[in-house]
Amino acid sequence: TMDMLREVMDVEAGTLLFLEERELEVAVAFNSRLPSVKKFRLKLGQGIAGYVAARGEAVIVNDTAASPHFFPAVDEDAGFRTHSALCVPMISQGRVIGVIEALNKVSGRFDANDRDLLQAIAASVCIALENARLYKETVAAAAHERDVRRMFQKFVPKEVVDKIVHGPDAGDKPVIEEVKRVTLLNIDIRGFSRISRQMGPQRTVALLNRFFASMGEVVFRYRGIVDKYLGDGFLAVFGAPVSGPEDADNAVTAALEMRRILAEENAGMPSGPQTAIHMGISVHTGEVVVGNIGFEKKMDYTVIGEAVNTVF
Repeated sequence: TMDMLREVMDVEAGTLLFLEERELEVAVAFNSRLPSVKKFRLKLGQGIAGYVAARGEAVIVNDTAASPHFFPAVDEDAGFRTHSALCVPMISQGRVIGVIEALNKVSGRFDANDRDLLQAIAASVCIALENARLYKETVAAAAHERDVRRMFQKFVPKEVVDKIVHGPDAGDKPVIEEVKRVTLLNIDIRGFSRISRQMGPQRTVALLNRFFASMGEVVFRYRGIVDKYLGDGFLAVFGAPVSGPEDADNAVTAALEMRRILAEENAGMPSGPQTAIHMGISVHTGEVVVGNIGFEKKMDYTVIGEAVNTVF
């Protein structure tokens, strides 16, 4: 912006100031006579720049000595002498965010054409700043979605995350509180109370985590979700929130694979009466209400209905 100002306005100096908490601070400046302009702050309403920021209107001053708005302390601080000034506001989304000031026109006096040109430059700056802000928000939103996916995909498959993050497609039923025909799969460890007494709490937790990791991975592989953990087992749902014609087949295939995997894991364990795990599996298809159950501070996406009671 300063390069453009230097080339097209034929002025000795120029500044771009941003308004922060009712004060203007120089963001960038140029001066053809001095290598740099020291940074300074102006209160809202102070000096020509502060007056323009307060009113939101452009000002042309061709004789600063006669202007009631001129603030000579700025010249003293910058080591510069201002004879004339043109200052325009930068307005974004209906509010002043800063000003651009051109000082000491070399070829004569500032006029309306200079004002219109500087206002066009200021508008371009505001557009660029707004685009930068929107870009940052877009990048932040994308990073947030990645974080949500990374966390949520620990619990549900990618297809379910897509549906929840992006919302249902047009014409679909809402994700919250819908009646769906789903296939439920319930598993639990047989004789778990006896095993937990013999193993103690720490070893029991390790066993459960290992068991859930193996069985949960099978659920995800066949496009199901783990709805809730129930002590020594869990309830899995096939067909919500994303439904498909193979939901029941997927649930049955998952159950058979779970049984095979558990047999392989038991075969690899050390011999002993308490080391093998035995599992019960039930599969049932029926209508349920699917939705967010709970209250504002704790919600669960879950299923309710007679089909749930039946699978248990």
